[in-house]
Amino acid sequence: MEWIILGKMGENITTLSLYEHMINHSGESMKKVCVIILILMVAGCAEQLTEKPLSEESTIPEPDYAKLREEYQSEQESMAQSFREGPYDGKVAVIRIQGVLDIEDVMPVAAKLREVSEDPSMKGVILWIDSPGGSVAAVTQMTYEVERLMSTKPVVAYSGGMAASGGYYIMSVCDRIVVRPDAEVGSIGVIFVHVDASGYYEQFGFNFDVIKTGVHKDAGADWRALDGEERQYITDTVYDAFYRFVYTVSRGRNLSTDAVIEHADGLTWVGEEAVEWGFADLVGNVDDAVRVAEELTGLKHAELVFVEIVDNGDYREFNGESAMYLYVGSTFHEVTLYSSLIPQ
Repeated sequence: MEWIILGKMGENITTLSLYEHMINHSGESMKKVCVIILILMVAGCAEQLTEKPLSEESTIPEPDYAKLREEYQSEQESMAQSFREGPYDGKVAVIRIQGVLDIEDVMPVAAKLREVSEDPSMKGVILWIDSPGGSVAAVTQMTYEVERLMSTKPVVAYSGGMAASGGYYIMSVCDRIVVRPDAEVGSIGVIFVHVDASGYYEQFGFNFDVIKTGVHKDAGADWRALDGEERQYITDTVYDAFYRFVYTVSRGRNLSTDAVIEHADGLTWVGEEAVEWGFADLVGNVDDAVRVAEELTGLKHAELVFVEIVDNGDYREFNGESAMYLYVGSTFHEVTLYSSLIPQ
C-alpha cells in the first residue's frame, strides 16, 4: 500500500510510503515520531495551497428539444432500416479500438487488422473508435496499419462516444467518418507539463544522490528544474508531434494545413461541428456507418462480423519520458498525467 497526498499542482507525494513502512515495522517511540512527521508533511502541503480566484459563471444555454426530436426520429428511421430481409451478399468487419492506446496495444491491433486485410470474405471494415488517444508511438503505428488495411478494402471510421486526440488521429485517415451528434471528436494539439517538486523535497529534508552517465539523463525528473537546453529539446519535440498531427489530418480529410490549425486549439468538438468544419462526413449512428460501408463496397445487405481486440488490462502511469496524443479533458483528468507530453 502506498500513501498518496495530493499537493500543489496535483502531484503525488509518494515518498510517504517510506514512513508507512517505518510505522509498521518500528517500536512505539519511533511510530510516534513517524506520525508526527506525517502530520507535519500534511500540514506543509496545506500551507502551500492558495485560494483560486473565482471564475466567471458559465451561461446556461436554452434547450433545443426540436433538434433532439429530429435526432430521435432519425435514429428510429436508421433502426427500422437496419432490420432488412433477404440473404447477405458479403461481410463487413466491425473492429473496435478503445481506451488509452499505448505501445503494448500496437501488436494486437496490427495482428487483427492484417488478419482482416488478408480475409477475402471481408469486403470492408468499420473501425469503431472510442478512445481519448495515447502515446505518439502507438498512435502513429496504428495509423500505418489502418492505411495498410485501406489499400486492400474500404474503411469507415465510426465513433459514438469519444475519438479525441490520438483517437481522432487514427480516424482522420479513413475513407469516411461517421459520428454521433453528441460524440466528442478532435482535440488536435500538444502540451507538456513538467512538475518541479524540488521545493517540496527541500522543505521536507529529502536529498537525492543521482548517479548518471550524462548531464541530461534525468531530464524531466521532478527533483530538479529543466535547463535551457532541455526546455528547447522538449519544445522541438512538442511541435514535431503537433505538425505531424496537423499534416496527417490535412491529408486524410483533404483540408489545408491552415484550416486544420485554425481548429487545433486542443478542444474537442461535438459530432455536428466536426461535420460542419470538414473533420467528419456524416452525423449518424453505427447503422448509418454500415450503410456507408455498403455504399463503398457495393454490397446491398452486409453481414456484420464484430471483432473485439482484447486489451491485456495493463495500465501504465504516463511519465515525462513519453510523448502523448491524449485528451486530458476526458475521464483521465483524475489520473496523474503531469510530466507527460500530452496532446489535448
